Amino acid sequence: MLKKNKLNPEISEIAGLFAADGSMQKEHISFWGNLYADRDYYDFHLKPLFLRAFHININPHEKKSNSVYGFYICKKEVINFFHSYLGFPIGSKTYSFEVPKGILESKNKEILASFIRGFFAGDGCLNFDKRYGNYRAALKILHTYPRIQIRSVSQRAIYQLSDMLLKLGISNFVSKKPSKNKHWVDSYMLQVSGKENLHKWGGIIGFANSNHSSRYEMFKRYGFVPSNTSYQERLSVLKGDLDPWSLYGPVA
Repeated sequence: MLKKNKLNPEISEIAGLFAADGSMQKEHISFWGNLYADRDYYDFHLKPLFLRAFHININPHEKKSNSVYGFYICKKEVINFFHSYLGFPIGSKTYSFEVPKGILESKNKEILASFIRGFFAGDGCLNFDKRYGNYRAALKILHTYPRIQIRSVSQRAIYQLSDMLLKLGISNFVSKKPSKNKHWVDSYMLQVSGKENLHKWGGIIGFANSNHSSRYEMFKRYGFVPSNTSYQERLSVLKGDLDPWSLYGPVA
C-alpha cells in the first residue's frame, strides 16, 4: 500500500502535518498537537485521513504531562515510508526540515496544496489585525485585515513553501526574524496577507484544522475576528449562541 507511485493528496497532507508537528524514532512515529485546540482536528479529520491513506485506525489520546493530544504509530512499514521514501530524518528535524522532493517537484497542484494544508494545520496561524493610519474608524476598532503566517527556523523549508504557494497562484513574502536571545537561532516568517489572498487560500488549500477554519468561517460571516478569541468562543458565535460584538467588551 505504501509504494512510491502511490503518493496522493492524503499522504501529502499527512506528510505536511508530520513536518510541522511530528517526530520519528527507530521504534515509532508520533504526532502531537495542542491538548484543547487541536482535539477536534485529530479526532474528526486526521483519524479518517490516516484510515484512507494507510488503512490504520489511529487512536488519539491525551498526554497531559506535556499538554498535548495525539498518538504513536509503531508499524515499521509506516516508519520506513516516512524515512526512506519521504526522506524525513530519524530524531530531531527542527533545523534540517525540507519538503520531501517527490512533493516539492510534483506537477499535481493538489499534492502541493495538501502538503501546505497539513503543515499549516500543525504549525500555522491565521490572525486578523486592526488597520492604522488613514482608514475608516470601524477598521481601526475591528480586526478585519487577515494575515496567514508560518514560522520556522529552517530557511530552506520556508522558501520551499513560498515557492509552492506561488505555483498555486498565492502571493506571499518571507522575512527574517532575528532571535532576541543570542543562544537561539534566527527564524523565518512566511506571510500571506489580505482578503483576496485569504479567499484564494480558502478555495485552493483550505483549512483542515477547525481551530483555523472557525476563524475563517467567522470572518466570512461577520467580516471581523477579534483577537485572542478561544476556539469555543468562535464555535459559539458560529452557532448563534454568542454575539461576536460582545467579544470586544462593553462599549463606553
